Amino acid sequence: MFERYLAALEYPSQGGINIDDPKEFRNIVLWLEDQKIRHYTIEDRANLRKTGSATDWDPAYAKYKIDLGFPANLKSKTEELTWLFLYAIKLEYSDNADRYRSITAAQKIEQEKKSSAAPEIKSTNPFDKLDFTSPDFEEGSRKLAEKLGIAYHPDHLVSLRAASYVISTALNKEVLKEPIITGKPFPIDEGIGMGFENHQDLEKAARILRLLQIQNLRKLQTAINETIVAVQNITADPRTDTSLGKVGMK
Repeated sequence: MFERYLAALEYPSQGGINIDDPKEFRNIVLWLEDQKIRHYTIEDRANLRKTGSATDWDPAYAKYKIDLGFPANLKSKTEELTWLFLYAIKLEYSDNADRYRSITAAQKIEQEKKSSAAPEIKSTNPFDKLDFTSPDFEEGSRKLAEKLGIAYHPDHLVSLRAASYVISTALNKEVLKEPIITGKPFPIDEGIGMGFENHQDLEKAARILRLLQIQNLRKLQTAINETIVAVQNITADPRTDTSLGKVGMK
C-alpha cells in the first residue's frame, strides 16, 4: 500500500516502509512535511528534524497532528501515515492539476504495466541453457579431456579451457589442411639441465616451461618480422599518398 504512495510522491526509498521502526517512521513524516505538505516554516520544523530523539520529536509530532487537523478517530501509526500520504497527494495534485487532469485511471494502469514489463530476450545460444556446475557437465568435461589426451584438472572448467586451446590450435580447419608431420617426439629430457636434477618432477616441469617460453619468443619474433615487412612495403611503394606524409627527399 505505502509503496504506491511513495511512487506517487517520488519518495527516494530503496524498498518497503517499516513503520515499526520509530526512526524510519519519523523520517517519512519529516520528508512529507519538508517536500510535499510544507505546513510549517523551515524554522518551525526544527523539532521534527530531531528524528533521533523521541523526547523532542514525539511532542513536536503531537502538535503537528493538531495543527494539520488529523481526524480524531485514527488509532494507529498505519492509519496516521495513510492519512498523511493521502493529504500530501491531494496537495501534490492541487499544485499540478493541469498535469494530472488529462490522465485517466485506465491510462495510468496501462502505463504501469508497460513500465513494469521487462523485455523478454530469447537466446538462440544453446550454451546459455547449460549448467556448468552440474555433475553431468563435469563428467562431459572429463571425457573430452580423455579423448584429447589432456591431463584432467580437479577444476573441470580449467580442463575445459585446455581442451578449447587444443581444439582451436591443433584441430581447426586451417591446421588440418597442413600435412601432419610424424616422427620422434621432442627430446625434452636431453640437453642442459634446469638445476632440479634431484627432483625429477620439478626438472621436467622447468624444461616444459622453457620450451613454452621459447615458443612464445618465436611467435613474437614472427610478428615483429611481419610488421617490419608491412612497413617496408608501404614506405618503399612510390605510389604512396604524399598527402599523408613525405617520401624521399627533393
